Amino acid sequence: MPGVNITTAVRQGPSAPASVETSQMFAVGLAESGPSGEATLVTSLAEFEAVYGGYVSYAYLHPTIQTFFEEGGTRAYISRVVGPEPTTGSITLSEGGVGGEDVITITANGAGAWSSNVTVQVTAGTAAGTFIILIRKNGNLVYSTGNCSSVTQAVGRINSSTAASAIVTAEDLQATGSPQPEVSAATALSAGDDDRSAIVVADYVTALNNFLDSYGTGVVVCPESSHTTIQTGLATHANTYSRLAYLFGAFDDTIAETKTAGFNLSAADANSEHVAYFYPWVYIPTSTNGINRLIPPVGYAAAKRALAHIQTGAHQPGAGLISAARFVNGVATDIDKTNGDALDDAYVNAIRIINNTVRIYGARSMSSDIDNFRYITAQDVVNQVVVEANRSLEDLLFGVIDGRNTVFASVESKLFAILEPLRVRGALFEAFDATGKRIDFGYTVKCDSTLNPTSQLATGLVKARVGLRVSSVGDKIEVDIIKSNLTKSVV
Repeated sequence: MPGVNITTAVRQGPSAPASVETSQMFAVGLAESGPSGEATLVTSLAEFEAVYGGYVSYAYLHPTIQTFFEEGGTRAYISRVVGPEPTTGSITLSEGGVGGEDVITITANGAGAWSSNVTVQVTAGTAAGTFIILIRKNGNLVYSTGNCSSVTQAVGRINSSTAASAIVTAEDLQATGSPQPEVSAATALSAGDDDRSAIVVADYVTALNNFLDSYGTGVVVCPESSHTTIQTGLATHANTYSRLAYLFGAFDDTIAETKTAGFNLSAADANSEHVAYFYPWVYIPTSTNGINRLIPPVGYAAAKRALAHIQTGAHQPGAGLISAARFVNGVATDIDKTNGDALDDAYVNAIRIINNTVRIYGARSMSSDIDNFRYITAQDVVNQVVVEANRSLEDLLFGVIDGRNTVFASVESKLFAILEPLRVRGALFEAFDATGKRIDFGYTVKCDSTLNPTSQLATGLVKARVGLRVSSVGDKIEVDIIKSNLTKSVV
């Protein structure tokens, strides 16, 4: 029938706000499946599960990623950790007939027993002289090659498919002639082994190396452990790659123990301006109604940082109203104002129940240099400038240095283009005098002959200098309330 036909539906899962690269999280941990030795970008829980599998009782990575996306995060790089001697499952397909050669090997994309849940089936194609390979995971069809006339074609289709290559890779065994795999029923890959019983804390630190500098800034976490070696590794990585590190303690740490840990970490870590510490652990719902799961708080904290970056910028902390939880539904330890203030003094960001919602109630870094790095947003803004400057100035490398100072103007232009938008958004603190006249814009850029004498330019080195003043954070409001009696004027 002619006319307009409109249907309605209810969307399930979290909303998906616009993404910005600086909002991303880098997470190291254990997973059921997926590659190791490299990092994979995922933009939803569904993408994570397609590569790394579902929830497993021995790991906190899955619920951390789930919380990150449910609470507003949009980009996460994953680095899976496996033991020193992992094995991957596989299956080899042969051509039909007596003495048929092996033609294709299909191998699981990642170590672990999960590969036995993947099956491969070969059927006759719908066109003469063709065959089809069907790949299933947990009984669900993941990929079909469609009609293939050769092994080379089938291998190419499997390896170029996003869906298929997330779980397997295929290899052409270069059999003689023009063989095709024999038609066969669905057959499981052999079971691999992730060797996780042999994992040591140093393996988590090593896995951080998969997060390349080209991936940009963000926050790095390891939800699997609060071991000191891992905390130090996270902080060192954050300092090296212009990122932040989010830390936490044991699930049963008391407030007193957490304060001690905060003071000790602040004093011991040379990279503490890159580090934020969160307490306590948080509860999230499970698929079983009424049953919650206790997890480290870093996925929640990283998500609210992401939301702050997306809505405002790196200068907005993921704390206060913007951090009001919509998925996290409880905390392991209730914290009152007195203890919250004490934790803040110990460089720890408390997670509290405020107005009946879970909120992050702190924006502290672990730096004792409170004049420059009291708030973690100060380093976050600096990180953004560093990363964007590196990328932008890369385009000027191998340019000609002439006597007209063209290169100086080009460098300054690139840097101004980074800093001015930050000023407009309020990330940089502009200075005004008593009459309201602007003293400075909150930043300076200099690239001239005073920094670059001719003798230096002859070596190919061009120097520039940026000064910036990052806006602070208002985390305290004081109000004097004075009562007057009926015979007195109101103050």
